[in-house]
Amino acid sequence: MDITAPGSNTVQMADKDLIDVTEPEADGASPPQTPEGYTDPYRFEYPKLLLFVSASVLMIGSVIVYGWLLLQLQGPEILPVVFETGAEEEITIIFTPGETAGPFLFGFLTVAIVHELLHGVVYQRYGYEVSYGVYWRMGAVYAVVFHQFQSRKDNLRVGIAPLVVITGICLPLLAVPHPVIATTAFFVLTLNTAGAVGDIYALWRLYRMPSGTLLYDATIQHMYVFEPE
Repeated sequence: MDITAPGSNTVQMADKDLIDVTEPEADGASPPQTPEGYTDPYRFEYPKLLLFVSASVLMIGSVIVYGWLLLQLQGPEILPVVFETGAEEEITIIFTPGETAGPFLFGFLTVAIVHELLHGVVYQRYGYEVSYGVYWRMGAVYAVVFHQFQSRKDNLRVGIAPLVVITGICLPLLAVPHPVIATTAFFVLTLNTAGAVGDIYALWRLYRMPSGTLLYDATIQHMYVFEPE
């Protein structure tokens, strides 16, 4: 699970002790000069505890909703748990995790990489120069627009893109009559929905900002907001 601003599944925490000064992006953390007609900037920060709890709730809810849908479309045979009835009404429970390990790993990698690529593609669509990479200290893949003013409108589109696109593609795959494909789609949907908690929070914040608001990524962990006067 990543806590992100639109266009970045990278954590942009407020804690100063998390800043990795060895990374190139850690230089120049100060905001740029305030554009004419705008107020002085403030930091865009994320409530870590709230997002952690929200991501946990989203994960549980996604497992229940997508799991129920998967069972309706595929039947109980899709489950990694098999109940066998033997002699004298004995029931043996056989757990087969090997059948889900591959789809889970593929789903995890898909969410980590494709989610950020979608952020980046939409940013590029609107003319921004995107930086991709891995922030090793936080174990996060990112697609960030460094040292460029970004419009509120563009960030709304960037932020919602992975949730809409990945959900739209994977939901129909739950009905594909192939257990590996259907199970992989289930994991992608679950992980992507829970992992988008930062995007959802950022979208909520952006929606409440005035039209014409600008955002600026100075570093991985430093995003500034400039609101019009």
